[in-house]
Amino acid sequence: MVNIGYDLASSLETISLTERLPFLYGAVGVHPHDARTYDDKVEQELERMVDNANVVAVGEIGLDFYRDLTPRDKQREVFARQLDLAKRKNMPVIIHCRDAFEDVVGILQERGKHHHGIFHAFSGDESMARRVLDLGFHIGIGGVVTFKNSNLPEVVAKMPGSAIVLETDCPYLAPTPFRGKRNEPAYLTYVVKKILEVTGETGEELTERTDDNFANALRLTN
Repeated sequence: MVNIGYDLASSLETISLTERLPFLYGAVGVHPHDARTYDDKVEQELERMVDNANVVAVGEIGLDFYRDLTPRDKQREVFARQLDLAKRKNMPVIIHCRDAFEDVVGILQERGKHHHGIFHAFSGDESMARRVLDLGFHIGIGGVVTFKNSNLPEVVAKMPGSAIVLETDCPYLAPTPFRGKRNEPAYLTYVVKKILEVTGETGEELTERTDDNFANALRLTN
């Protein structure tokens, strides 16, 4: 699995975790909430971290127009700069997108087919999902798929087998029956159970499929 950074401190801690835990990969990046902290020095440090053998992606990067903790123009600038970093290093990206879908997709489309990776914590409709797939990305499915009024079960049922990866987003988005509490990887079983209800697969089939998708999304296979 992958532990994902959201600023310099958490990215450094992510690398430390990967060095202690052999089953863990890392992603390093600056979240749009913290984009106001991004400057040349931060970028140089990220560039150094990306060269670590245990780091497999730049992330979590993107746009968040829900909380707007950083001005939107700055978010766009920092998103683009980190996409450039990923392109220079030929690395996947893990994208945060909240209330900013058209802007995120527009920025990626303007840049051509130069990026791949995962749209993290996806909660959109079928049309949005297909646009993400057309860009060459995978879709991260977590606890939201278990929520009572979520449209994600229907979306997942219509997606090709290669589309999704499983995620937690801990400590947030805990699945039902733990909604509102601290999330953790052990709760992924509830996400899997819900997906099995709509796909008709066995647990072994879904596990094998999403493991393969995970490896493909982050280029962990030859």
